[in-house]
Amino acid sequence: MQTKRRDPFFDNAKFLLMILVVFGHLLQPFIAEAKWSNDLYFTIYTFHMPAFIFISGYFAKSFDYKKGQQICISFQKFILPYIIFQWLYSLFYWLIGTNDSFSFQLHVPNWSLWFLVSSFFWQISLYFFQKVSPKMGITVSVLLSLLVGYLPFIGRELTLQRTVVFLPFFVMGYYLQKESVERFENMKNRQWLMVIFAAIYGLIHWIGPVNKYIFFGSKPYEDFLNFPEWGAMVRIVTLILGCVGILAFFACVPTKEKFYTSCGKYTMVAYLLHGFIVKGVRGISGDVIPLNGLTLVLIFLVSIALTYLLASKAVGEAYAGIEQRLLGTHRKKADK
Repeated sequence: MQTKRRDPFFDNAKFLLMILVVFGHLLQPFIAEAKWSNDLYFTIYTFHMPAFIFISGYFAKSFDYKKGQQICISFQKFILPYIIFQWLYSLFYWLIGTNDSFSFQLHVPNWSLWFLVSSFFWQISLYFFQKVSPKMGITVSVLLSLLVGYLPFIGRELTLQRTVVFLPFFVMGYYLQKESVERFENMKNRQWLMVIFAAIYGLIHWIGPVNKYIFFGSKPYEDFLNFPEWGAMVRIVTLILGCVGILAFFACVPTKEKFYTSCGKYTMVAYLLHGFIVKGVRGISGDVIPLNGLTLVLIFLVSIALTYLLASKAVGEAYAGIEQRLLGTHRKKADK
C-alpha cells in the first residue's frame, strides 16, 4: 500500500513553530528584565499557538461525523495521553520542588497540557462545523470566542475558556482548501509579508504593559481587564493579530524539504516532553543569568537544539513504541 506523501510545507511550519514554543517558554523568566524582551515574548504569543491550532484544524478534515467511534478515536488520541502526562508532570513538579506535595487532578491541566484537552473538544466540535457552511461556521466560532469571556464560570477547568477562545483558528484551518494553500505556496514575493511581525512588535511596544491573559485566553475578561465590558473589542484585536501573524509566519516557511522537515512529524512528542527540561532549567532565574544579546542568542540556539532532539525520528519512534504498550494503540504517532 502506497504511503501518502506528507506536505513538507506544513512539516517545516510545525517544526519552526515548535522552536518558538520552546523559545517562548525559555524566555519567559527574563521578560521582566527589559521591555524589548517582554515585547518580543508577546509578539510570539500573538501567533504561534494560533498557527499550531490552525494547522490542527487543516488536518482534521478526515473527521467524519457519519462514521462511528469518532469520539473514541479522539479520546484515545488526546485524552489518554493527557491523563498519563498530567500524572507525570504532577510527579515531576513534586520531585523538583515546584509543589510541596504530590497532587494529581484532571480538571485543570498542568501547564502546556491544555492543548491536548482543547484538541479533543475541537475535534468533537466538528460534529457541528462539518454540517454548516464555512461562512456560518467561522461566524459562529468568532461569536463564541467573543462571548465566552463574559462568562465568569468558564475558566481554566477543562481548559474550556481557552478552547472556545482559540476555536476560530481551528475552524478556519478546517475550512481552508488545499488549493488555497498551493496558491499561497506559489505566490511570488510572499516573504514581504514578514514585515507584519515588525508591525505587531511595534503595536505591542506602543500600547505598553500587556496582561498575559489577553493572549493566553485562559481566563474570563473580568479576571484581567479593568473594564471587562470592553473585552470583546480586545479579543477582536487579538484575533486579528493572530490571523495576520499566522499569515506572516507562513510567508517565511520553506515549501521544499529541509534537513529538519522530518521532525515536523514528531512535534507533538517534542511538545509533550520539552516541559520536563524547560521547567527544570527555569530553576535558573534571570537574577543569576542576566539578559543581553548573547543570552538571547544562546536561548534561541538551545531552543533549536532541544526541538531538533525531541522531534527527531529516534525519540518519536521510541515514544510511539511506549505509547503503544501503555495504551494499546496501533496508530502512527499523532502530529501536532
